[in-house]
Amino acid sequence: MSFCKIEKYHSSYFEDCISVFKTNTPTFFDYSEEKLFSSYLLKKDIKYYVLLNEMSQIVGSGGYAYNDKIKTVDLTWGMVDKRYHKNGFGYRLTEYRLQKITNKHPKSDVLLNTSQHTFKFYEKFGFQVTKITEDGYRKGLHKYDMIKVL
Repeated sequence: MSFCKIEKYHSSYFEDCISVFKTNTPTFFDYSEEKLFSSYLLKKDIKYYVLLNEMSQIVGSGGYAYNDKIKTVDLTWGMVDKRYHKNGFGYRLTEYRLQKITNKHPKSDVLLNTSQHTFKFYEKFGFQVTKITEDGYRKGLHKYDMIKVL
């Protein structure tokens, strides 16, 4: 993996994050999700981070959100530019977010939803599949709900 650094998301990163999203469409995200992702990035006070390579280009992003009602944490919108897949960037970004969660919410389970293309990646971090919804995102893109008990 090339050198990388992680920074807190700022609105000036909006277009680069949308570009990363688009490289993962339609394999990992449905086209309809771009509007949801854009709305998410426009919210105030999100816990979202960008991953930059050695040339300070955004190659990935991801965040988390604490759910006060059920005392869990959701991993949100994790992705790496498709051109940089299989280089360790996703691992680094996920590890970073889980460390932040462990420090701030040590007794909270971590939830996420992903697809059949990436659920095995999250299993490496101790996540377990709790539910599979066939065509949960769109026809041919199944939704995998997962949990990591801290």
